[in-house]
Amino acid sequence: MIDAGPDYPQLGQTPDDLVNGHHNSVVDHDWGLEHTPTDQGRTRPQPRGRVTGGSTAVNTAIALRGLPEDFDKWAALGNPGWDGAGVLPHFKRLERDLDYGHEPYHGDARPISVWRYRRDEMAPIHQAFLIAAGEAGYPHSDDANDPQSWGAGPQPMNKLGRVRISTAVGYLARPGSAPISRSRATVTCAGC
Repeated sequence: MIDAGPDYPQLGQTPDDLVNGHHNSVVDHDWGLEHTPTDQGRTRPQPRGRVTGGSTAVNTAIALRGLPEDFDKWAALGNPGWDGAGVLPHFKRLERDLDYGHEPYHGDARPISVWRYRRDEMAPIHQAFLIAAGEAGYPHSDDANDPQSWGAGPQPMNKLGRVRISTAVGYLARPGSAPISRSRATVTCAGC
C-alpha cells in the first residue's frame, strides 16, 4: 500500500476530522482537488485523502458496492476477473457485515465493519424520503449490497457510532490502539 500524508498508528491519537465518520474530512487531510461535474462550469470539491488509509480515511463512510452488471461490463470489455462473480469474494474478504453477515454475498469476520441505520434511527428527512419513494412505487431495499436488490433503503455504512472504519483503522491499527467494540452502532474507544 502506498499512501501520502501522515500516519496515525493509534486510534486514540487520530485527529477528530479522521475519526468522525459523520462528515468528510476536507481540510487537514485532503489534497484540495476540484472537479467540474457539468458543462455549466461550477467546480465542486473532490475529497481525496492525503493520509494513511487514503480516501477511506476522509469519506462519509458509505460502503456501497458497485452494481454486478457494471462489473460484468468491465469483464466484457476485456478485463477478466472483473465480472460481478469475480469481485464478490474480494468484497466478502474485507467486510464484517453486522446486519447481513450470514448471507452468502457478505463477509462476517473481516476488518471493515458495515451496518445500516434502522428506520427508527434515521433522521426525519431520511424517513420521509423512504416513505415518498415507496409511494412513488420503488420497493424497499433493506440491503443495497445484495446483488439482487434494488429500490430505496438505508445506505450501508463503514463506521461504528461516529468512528469511521477506514482501511487504516480496520487493517493497520497498531497494538496499544484504543479498543473498538464489536457492537452494531457503538464504539468504546478511549480518547476518541
